[in-house]
Amino acid sequence: MRSRPLFVLALLVGASVLASGCTAIRQAAGTAKDTPDEFAVVTKAPLVIPPDFNLHPPVPGAEPANQVEPTQAAENALFAADTATVASTLPGTMSPGERYFLAAAAVQNSDPAIRLHLIGDVKNMRAADDSFTNDLLFWKGPTVVPAAPVDADAEARR
Repeated sequence: MRSRPLFVLALLVGASVLASGCTAIRQAAGTAKDTPDEFAVVTKAPLVIPPDFNLHPPVPGAEPANQVEPTQAAENALFAADTATVASTLPGTMSPGERYFLAAAAVQNSDPAIRLHLIGDVKNMRAADDSFTNDLLFWKGPTVVPAAPVDADAEARR
């Protein structure tokens, strides 16, 4: 008589172990892992504060100006120019090491007017008022007047 409940219990345990291997049952029970798709992860551009702290409010509905589309980033990664081809287009006054170094740094994608942009940024920074930055960096706490040293004998007599 006692073997029948034990047999039923063993049968139920065995069935549950077999059923736990089934993916559909694990998903229905909520124990299956739901991992993110590693190819759908998009990196966002870092926050950049303009040098003159002149922040413009965002335009509602406009796309971010400093973010590359995932499809475009994938195409750039897969179909980028060959390093040797880019190195051969660089001026002959450079050594082969310099040419390959610049080709590996993707010099062909650089902005030719970057120096003008940098000069403009420096001019804007020089024209800005430095008082706020100086207050933050070179602050001084309240000045404390040093007190006269305590005379122990006079205090003991008092």
